[in-house]
Amino acid sequence: MSESIAAVVVRAAELTARGMPRQAIELLQPALAVNPLHGEAWCRLAAAHLDAGEPDPALTAAKRALVLDGDPAWAQRLTALALSELGRHPEAVVAARECVRRKPRDWRCQVVLAEVLADSPGGQREAVEVAREAAHLAPAEARPFQVLGDSALRVRDWGTAERAYRTALRLDPADDDVRANLATVRRKRGGAPVPPPSGEALHAAHVLAWPVLSRLAALLVAGGLVLLLGGMPKPTPLLGWFAGLLVVACLVVGGLPLAKARGGVRRALLRLPLHRPKVAVVTTMFALSAVILAGWAVALLLGATTMQPLVIAWLCALVGGAVVVLAGGR
Repeated sequence: MSESIAAVVVRAAELTARGMPRQAIELLQPALAVNPLHGEAWCRLAAAHLDAGEPDPALTAAKRALVLDGDPAWAQRLTALALSELGRHPEAVVAARECVRRKPRDWRCQVVLAEVLADSPGGQREAVEVAREAAHLAPAEARPFQVLGDSALRVRDWGTAERAYRTALRLDPADDDVRANLATVRRKRGGAPVPPPSGEALHAAHVLAWPVLSRLAALLVAGGLVLLLGGMPKPTPLLGWFAGLLVVACLVVGGLPLAKARGGVRRALLRLPLHRPKVAVVTTMFALSAVILAGWAVALLLGATTMQPLVIAWLCALVGGAVVVLAGGR
């Protein structure tokens, strides 16, 4: 059974790392019902809840881990982060200081203490010094330098922030959150512009967006054809309601990538048309189609009987759909 729960913990860690904390939670909860004394699994559950934006259950899971065998410093770190997310800053600082007391040479404990100090009233200056110590303990890790940059940014120490962010980017060039914060610091200091999103972020955004564009193509082309057939010989106001529902469905489907994406990938999604001409063509055609459809739906509800806007909207969708088919996701 211990091997089984260990495998579940590994799988949950993989899911969380891939941005799927909800699936990790669903995997861990039944396993912990059978193995309630597995401290590492409780820590992994707390971490997944934190990634999912659920500090209350994260705190409960972390407290369970504190009284079990395992890594007490990890449980203490998770407790501090959950308390901080809940706005219980004095308790979070106490928990983080206890974590540092247990393992003073563990840079992860120093990072968590810096994070909770930065969010607590009056703790921003100390957060910079603690983050500096974390970076000293782990000079090859990007995370301490990111936290040092974040802490320095809060107290407007532009020089420290820029140096820390530069080091973090050197250690992890794909981190677009750091890249964005470095842009903020450079703007404050009047420096040079920051390079565009990394190739990794653009590729991830493209992989996320293209299937959604394919579904939008199917919706707009097929839906537009149904509306064309239903509107002959003369459209009625009822058809306007169906056109409006089609536009709403497109908005829901089109918003899925932004809802799923996080950090640098989300920013890369917003800038993807600037770097991928085919995506720019498709999104422009689909946006035109949806806007014209929405206007036509309103016009029908107000008594209009024209079909011309629908034809234009369908042609725009057809052009975008043709690009999707011919490009094939490239």
